[in-house]
Amino acid sequence: MKKKSLIGIIAGVVLVPVVACAILLNAKGTGVEDSSAKRALADIEGETTSTFDEEAIAMAASSDSDAGLRNLALDVFDAVNAQREAYGLSALSWNGNLEAAAMVRSQECESSFSHTRPNGRPWYTVNSRVMGGENLAYGFDDVDSVVNAWMDSPTHRENILWDEFRMGAIAIYVADDGTYYWAQEFGY
Repeated sequence: MKKKSLIGIIAGVVLVPVVACAILLNAKGTGVEDSSAKRALADIEGETTSTFDEEAIAMAASSDSDAGLRNLALDVFDAVNAQREAYGLSALSWNGNLEAAAMVRSQECESSFSHTRPNGRPWYTVNSRVMGGENLAYGFDDVDSVVNAWMDSPTHRENILWDEFRMGAIAIYVADDGTYYWAQEFGY
C-alpha cells in the first residue's frame, strides 16, 4: 500500500511538470477562428455608408513585405481554387483591394485573433466595399496544413465553397515569435 502511494506521488511529481511544460511550449499551437464571417452581397450593395480604413491599409502596406510570404499566399490561393474546382465551382480571381485588406487583418490577428478588429469594429470595416467573407488561421506554415484546416472547419469550408464569391486574396504575417497569422478575404 505504501509502495503504491509512493509511486503515485513520484509519478505526479515527475509527470505534472513535464505535461505543464509541454502545454506551455505548444501554447500558441495552430488554429482557425471558427465563427462565421460572411456578408451578403445585398448587404454590401445596400450600405449607405461604407468604411475604408485608409490608415490601417497604409500602415500594413508600409511594413516590411516578404516576397516569400506572398508567394506562399499565392500557392495557398491556388490550392483553394483547386478545392473550388474539385466541387465544380469557378476559380476566384486575385484582387488587390482584398490583398490590402488581408494584409491589415493578418497583422491585426496577432493582437486580436478574432473577426472583431483590435479597435472593436467588425472585420469587414477595413474596406466594406469589397470584403464579403473572411477566413483566419494561425500557426500553420505550409500550404497543405492551412488549406486542410480551413476545409475541415464548416464555416471556413463554406466561405471557400461559396459559389457567389468571385474574387479573393490571402496575406500572411509572421510575428516576432515566429507564429504565422493568415487572413483570407473573399469578395463578390
